Formats: sequence, structure tokens, C-alpha cells
Amino acid sequence: MSRNFLIDSFQSTKDGSKCGINPMSKKSKTFWNKLFVILAMALLTWELRADSFELNGEYTDLFKAVRRGKLEELEPLVESFIAQGKNISDALNEPYPSGLRTHKQNLLHEACKWDRLEIIEYLISKGLDVNAKDELGLTPLMIAVSTKHRYYNKDSNSVTTSSISSEKIRYLLLKGADPLAKSKSGMTLLHYAAYRGLDWFVEDLIAAKMDPNASDQNGWTPLHSATSGGHKNTVEILIRKGGNPKVKSEEGYTLIHIAAGHGGANLDLIPFRFKTERI
Repeated sequence: MSRNFLIDSFQSTKDGSKCGINPMSKKSKTFWNKLFVILAMALLTWELRADSFELNGEYTDLFKAVRRGKLEELEPLVESFIAQGKNISDALNEPYPSGLRTHKQNLLHEACKWDRLEIIEYLISKGLDVNAKDELGLTPLMIAVSTKHRYYNKDSNSVTTSSISSEKIRYLLLKGADPLAKSKSGMTLLHYAAYRGLDWFVEDLIAAKMDPNASDQNGWTPLHSATSGGHKNTVEILIRKGGNPKVKSEEGYTLIHIAAGHGGANLDLIPFRFKTERI
């Protein structure tokens, strides 16, 4: 992705004050309760069972077509809405059936979750809002960046995963996705990119003047995210670009606390010179 393109995107975006609540509770008094935020971040992978395709009647035909990546199934459904004189943009922005734990995401969130570029392009062409937020304040771009994308093989009833490609992120930005958007927890794209270990995007975001020490309302920074995600190179990039390795959350937790919370497995993520200092 061109850094100039991303920088231009930032410069053309109004700096809003969008914030809310973090999945990390302020009432937590112990380190172990605090570690719940790591599990909350893990939920952003949106891991579902492979057989979730087979939930009888739970998903609408529209969502099934999007999830399967079947544009040939989606187009006739959309045309039927148009033929009935319905406002197609409103219809396609309709969230999931209310009985499911979907955080009120729409079809574009779903297409980004499942890495369906052809359908993403089609839905945006039909007027879906590229900056629509679910009830957690997540935009389609945030979903695209934070999700470990799943590729379903119905024959083997299995799912493989991979991270988002630069092509899809660039496309969403070109179509007006707001790179400065924040979730209700106050987390930024840099938090999500760091958690997922997308080093190239982390560097581009910082080059576009996003603060490597940006914190949500509870003091959680991209360095906390990269550490909890287990990404050593991302941690090093953030520190090299000005991230504060001695940062503490509002409850006083450091990177070492976060790393140690993984049974010590992530302690090697923290540069030696900082591990030996009193933080």
C-alpha cells in the first residue's frame, strides 16, 4: 500500500472524538481479571464452528450468500428487493437476525469478516455504508483488519485461516473507510493491526501520523495489543517508532504483566533492556 495514499486518507478525514467502553472492566481489581481483555481481543478473531453454515433458518439467504462468497446467489436476491420497490441500501444494511450474537453487524461487516472482496465491491456499489458501525463500534475495515479470515471447505467440513491482504485494506480505504475511526472502547486501527501482527500496516499507520502510544479509555495501547497477540516483530516496530515500552494501563499493568499472563511464553517479546528495569 502506498504510504502517500494512506497519509492522504488521514489528512482528508475529520478527527472525531469517538470513544466508549472497553471490554476490560474498570472494576477489575486483580491482574487475572484484567487478563480478561486478552480474551476479549481474541473474540475479534470471530472464530466460528465450521458447521455454522448449517444452522437451520438462523441466517437469512442474504447472509448465507455473502458468507459463502456466492455473488451469483446474492445478485438475484438484491434484484428482488429492487423489483419490490424497497430501498436497497436500507435492506442491505439490515443487521443479522436478532437471535444471534452478531453485535448488529450488516452484510458488509460479514463480507469483510469472510474476506469476500468481490462481494465487498458489489455491496459498496449498491450503497452500503463503508463506515457503518456495529454495536461495539466496529467498522467493516476494523473487522477486516482484526479478523483472522476463515476459508470454508464444505467438502471436508473444515476451515483454514489467514490475515487480511493489503489489496482489500487498500480497496476499503479507497472507498472512503475512515482510518481514524475508533471503536466504542476507544481502540484504533493501530490497536487491531498490532494485535493481528500486520507489521506492514502498523508501519503505514504510524507513517500516516497515527500515535503509537494511542490509548483507549483504560490505557490499553498498541504495544499492549501486540504483546497480548504474541507478535515480537510488531512490538519491536512500535518501540522503534516511538511506542513507550514502560506504558501502564490505568490499573497499572505493564507489558511484562501482559506477557507473563501467557504463562511467561511471551516474555521474550519484551526487549531485554526493558525486562531488566523496574517498570
